[in-house]
Amino acid sequence: MRQFLLVAGILGGGISAFAQTTPAPAPDSPSAPTFSETVVVSATLTPVQRDNVSAAVTVIDKQEIAARQARNLSDLVATVPGLAVVTAGSPGQQTSLFTRGTDSNQTLLLWNGLQLNDPYFGGVNWQFVPTDGVERVEVARGPFSALYGSNAVGGVISVVTGSARGGSLHVEGGDNGYFRGGLAGGWNALGGHADVAGHVRRGDGEIANDFFDSEELVARELWTVAPGMSLGLLARGNESQTGIPFSGDTPTPHRRISWNEREVAVPWNVERGDWTVETQLSDVRFDNTYRDPDDPSGFTAGDTRSQALRGRTVASWQAGRDLRLSFGTEAERLQVTDSSSFGVNLDGAHQRTWAAFGEAGYGAGPLRLDVGLRRDDNDVYGGQTSLRLGGVASLGAGTRLRASYGEAFRAPSLGELFFPFSGNPDLQPERSRSYELGLERDAGPWRFALTGFENRQRNLIDFDFATFRDVNVGRARSRGAEGEVTYRHGMVTVRLNGTRLSARDLTTGQPLLRRPNESANLFLALLPARWTLSLTARQVGERPDVDPITFAPRRNPGYLRLDLAASFRALSWLSPYARIDNAGDRKYAEALGFPTPGRTLIGGLAVEF
Repeated sequence: MRQFLLVAGILGGGISAFAQTTPAPAPDSPSAPTFSETVVVSATLTPVQRDNVSAAVTVIDKQEIAARQARNLSDLVATVPGLAVVTAGSPGQQTSLFTRGTDSNQTLLLWNGLQLNDPYFGGVNWQFVPTDGVERVEVARGPFSALYGSNAVGGVISVVTGSARGGSLHVEGGDNGYFRGGLAGGWNALGGHADVAGHVRRGDGEIANDFFDSEELVARELWTVAPGMSLGLLARGNESQTGIPFSGDTPTPHRRISWNEREVAVPWNVERGDWTVETQLSDVRFDNTYRDPDDPSGFTAGDTRSQALRGRTVASWQAGRDLRLSFGTEAERLQVTDSSSFGVNLDGAHQRTWAAFGEAGYGAGPLRLDVGLRRDDNDVYGGQTSLRLGGVASLGAGTRLRASYGEAFRAPSLGELFFPFSGNPDLQPERSRSYELGLERDAGPWRFALTGFENRQRNLIDFDFATFRDVNVGRARSRGAEGEVTYRHGMVTVRLNGTRLSARDLTTGQPLLRRPNESANLFLALLPARWTLSLTARQVGERPDVDPITFAPRRNPGYLRLDLAASFRALSWLSPYARIDNAGDRKYAEALGFPTPGRTLIGGLAVEF
């Protein structure tokens, strides 16, 4: 921590944050979402001014993504307070994300409103979500099951792609055979506005069979059907393949995993006076293939297909200046088929859920109050009711006090319910109750925020070695504080944040694995003339882990990582750029036994058209 504070001091007393600014889409882009720098879209059912949100929310805008040259969501959100991102080695390897100490499958990922949590075991492929065409990323910390249902125990991460005119192409290469080409653009087409984004990536690791290859294509068309009425079509395809170089201390030169993700959605929006109705139908599919022809145990192949069909409608009414009412309904059907070289494990296992929810927001004078309530009914585990209460009080002179209480749950996944031998169809949802209190102050170019929180969980699903099945026996508690200071003026933007966390398994009395007690992040951006310069620093403290070979408890040492990036606008349409990941060439492992790559040099060209 002292090393980190020394870096911050050298950079000019940097205690700060990157302000939330997102350019509006082209005026003739029909029905495209329009955001201002103070609007949050994921913490409530309708967009709300950030000062009126009772939850802690961090917004990463397009300018910060470009300045950091961040290509993956996991790298981008690793600097958000309260979040711990753990990648098992090189880029593309399994990545976990812990929000305020909760499990990695207890944070909900929304991509343009689509849930990307896999129905099989509830997790997210954080390592396979790129930033091409992304306009903003919102990280809302705290329980949000009252708005979104299952998986939102720790928080919600919402990725929103942009609608723009013209396009950009990035081509870059670097160490370890790395190459990447990315495209994003928007044009009027087919009687509406079309957006396209995608990439092709190739790269090897520092050791044999540590490669990561991926391709993605996103396409969207938006039509204005009538004044105040729009219809859209959104499609995404992502293919990724990753080599697995080791199993414990044994090399596995031919082991690999392939992922195919397919998403299609049809959004329909209507605005009539004080009423807004938003409907979206979606089909999300994940295909996973495992191959290792050399596996001595005979587990040489595994294939999984999972699917999520959803429909969601939200109607909102602005009743005068002070009262906002929203209500909606949602239905989903989840299905998984899984087989391996030993036979079929799941053959179309499924569950269905129907939900109704509502939210009311009232603000008068210096006080704003929100209440949300949702009821989920499932054909396997029954029903679950979630409540969220929050308030914001203006204390004057740019100072605000926030407070909230929330109940959340994670439904048992299809793998936990029905997988042979370990599955338990009698499992109940994991449940939590959370409290949050925050104080914020805006003072000219400065912004200060301090938040304290506590989350208590019960009915956690653990594997019972006595019965060899999953059971609801776990309990956990995480509590802590997040602090952030922001400075933005002229060509300088700085953000410094820190988190103090205590996360403990109340069943065993042991700390939860891979959650650091202390962490801090610094982001600095300078924009002199035609240059864009940035530095990102991450200080992660010591954390509990297990030995990857003996499985004995061990402490994983802390580390300080520095990333540098620079770009120069040589012409109005051409910008060469470069970055250095892990500029200090630090030797560390986010997960014990899976070393992170050393210093990596990357250079490229950006072309706008």
